[in-house]
Amino acid sequence: MSSIKNLLYLFCLFASVAGAQMQRNYLVHKRGMLHQAVYNTGELGKAYEPSNPSTIPGIPSFEWPGNFASGASQNFVTIVDGQQYSGHHNSYGGGLQIGTDRAGSLTRLYAYCGGLNDVTVVEGQQSFPLSQVRIENYPVLADGSLNPAYNPNEAEEIIIAKWATPVGLTVTRTSRAWSFPDYDDFIIYEYEFENTGDMKPPAPPTPARLTDLIINFSYGITGGKFGYERVSNSWANTVIEPNLNARWDRQRWLQYGLHRTGNPEPKYFGEWATTGKNGGGLLSPQAPGYMALYYDTQHLVRRGDGTRVIISGADTISWDVNGRIKQPYSLIIETQVMTTTKILRDIIDITQGRKYGCNTELSTFGPDWIGRATFNWRQSVPQAIGRDFAFGPYNLAPGEKIHITMAEVCGYGAARLEETNAGVKDIGGSNGNSTIGASESGDSLYAFYTVPNYWVPKKQNELNRNSVNTVLYGSDYLSKYSLPDYVNSNVVTVREVVDRAIQAYTNEPLVNHNTVQFWPEQYREHGVYTLPIPVPAPAIDVENTVLGENRITWGAQVESFSSPRLQGTLDHYELARATQSIGPWTTLARIPKRDPAYFIDGKYQFLDKNTRIGDNFYYSVVSVDNKGNKSGRTNVIMHQASIGAESALRKVFVAPNPFIVKSGYAGISTEGDINAQLRFYNLPRKCTIRIYSLAGQLVQTIEHDVDQNVHAYFQLTRNNQLIASGLYFFVVDSPDGARANGKFVIIN
Repeated sequence: MSSIKNLLYLFCLFASVAGAQMQRNYLVHKRGMLHQAVYNTGELGKAYEPSNPSTIPGIPSFEWPGNFASGASQNFVTIVDGQQYSGHHNSYGGGLQIGTDRAGSLTRLYAYCGGLNDVTVVEGQQSFPLSQVRIENYPVLADGSLNPAYNPNEAEEIIIAKWATPVGLTVTRTSRAWSFPDYDDFIIYEYEFENTGDMKPPAPPTPARLTDLIINFSYGITGGKFGYERVSNSWANTVIEPNLNARWDRQRWLQYGLHRTGNPEPKYFGEWATTGKNGGGLLSPQAPGYMALYYDTQHLVRRGDGTRVIISGADTISWDVNGRIKQPYSLIIETQVMTTTKILRDIIDITQGRKYGCNTELSTFGPDWIGRATFNWRQSVPQAIGRDFAFGPYNLAPGEKIHITMAEVCGYGAARLEETNAGVKDIGGSNGNSTIGASESGDSLYAFYTVPNYWVPKKQNELNRNSVNTVLYGSDYLSKYSLPDYVNSNVVTVREVVDRAIQAYTNEPLVNHNTVQFWPEQYREHGVYTLPIPVPAPAIDVENTVLGENRITWGAQVESFSSPRLQGTLDHYELARATQSIGPWTTLARIPKRDPAYFIDGKYQFLDKNTRIGDNFYYSVVSVDNKGNKSGRTNVIMHQASIGAESALRKVFVAPNPFIVKSGYAGISTEGDINAQLRFYNLPRKCTIRIYSLAGQLVQTIEHDVDQNVHAYFQLTRNNQLIASGLYFFVVDSPDGARANGKFVIIN
């Protein structure tokens, strides 16, 4: 109870004055491997624009693995063969939509809070942002000391957003993320929908009864932006990609997407697969999805209570033993086009009914799924981008609340070899609009497909328009190569990730839900979150020496960390280095606890002598306990090997000059390769570098604010485009008014 009170106190402390509207804004979940931008208007990730799939650096859209290229700094840009890539984003955008009748209104009311490509969410129109706060419940503070306020019964990263809607509902979304390696591939979202009557802040609320309330969660799930850009030259073209499958795992209440073969890199497959560079040789192994962990049943409409709900399918089987309408209300795959017209027609306009109705066939889903929403499996390839997951209808009196909990999940593929061999299947994989087989809700040979793995491919028959083809599913990639470093535990596939998310929310023992059905309605409206806790990673520092070497240091504070669910005691540290933030990581040292060779004057110290001036490296220290459990890489820090900053601004020069771009230099990543950088030398601690074209146009502005006399420049303009060949001028200004200038040449 105390943790809830503390959260409420912090929420109130940071929230705006009651009823006051904020501007649309976002915060970012970045603690785990799954990164996501969450908005105080209801949106998740980028705005839903399939025809314009660009992402903005620093604003991840369901990015897994995170840190590939989502930093706001230029240093996170990845360039291959002269083309820039922005990361492993897996969603065109997400959000929720609401439809309801309201006492006193003659028309049905709607709110569109993201996830549609014909509605731009603007504060004061479809959503009225009220507050947003980020709570960092980290066990270790930035200075390396233990956090005395750390709550082991809460997530490490919590973002609470609150917004009002034009229908009188106020939505509070509490999202949670962890760094623990077994639990860092999902984000859990607890939604609270309260009938406040707050329809247009700061106008006074006008409470009224809401009836036939439907809430739909929508996503554009694609799986692997970097992969599709490398193979197809466009992320937008995934809508017609015949190998992108939309799938439904009913055992886990999971909608997910999967590339049938994992999308091997077309040019550097062997090199990347062997070295792990740029994430490895399979570029779209991601199986991203979202699932339901809980939904309210007490406020669902009851049979005979005057609801306007139209039951598509047999009315007699659509109600449970308590007379409530069975859930989910709707479960739809759409094309890339997610419009208000479709959402109204198919889901939230109750007068038009549900597009695909409910399951009526015992042999398709089993007896427990009779009367629940069916899944339109015949449209699961191609263009199966849009995903809808709806609950309701609900009746809600003024002051009443309903709760729904969803989770974003992502894994490296969807099944292991032994699962495929055992015949694990889920629904989806057919190629749209076929006349073969039975109806959407009926039994069919082609409704269920074996789930592919990345160890041994498997052939199976697939429905393809009006014919049946034999198609190869999966890959032999993992029979030849290792899993990439960003798969940092034995939790690999999306199924395993989902099972950990269920365990985290329900506080029940871990269950493999391949054969055990998960029922969200059987659990609590709030998660319990008593996860097993590893020894946390220490905070680290990296500094330059007078010889241009890198010294990594950290304290011993984590050795005294304690928690009721601590998995073990610290045994040793693993210090690693990488040239990319997602790895591959090279272990520099395995350092036993208090080893006198490294533990000096109360601090651990390691000197990395294998550096060159100007090189960028990422360093990380992982804690390992006496049972082999590891912490997350929560202390990744990028450092450029350098000599300390100059005492004052004098002569500044650029090297190499001229800069000759090496043609055919395969897979250059500007995160660390010195051959991809120009470097400004002799810089003071703080200065501003401005680069101009020969015509006098400002090309780029660089703020230098580190204790280094060198700063790397990655050949990018202010619009994140590679600069062209030619002569460029630079001007360097320091805060004390000193100025230096010069010129350099780029030759492509």
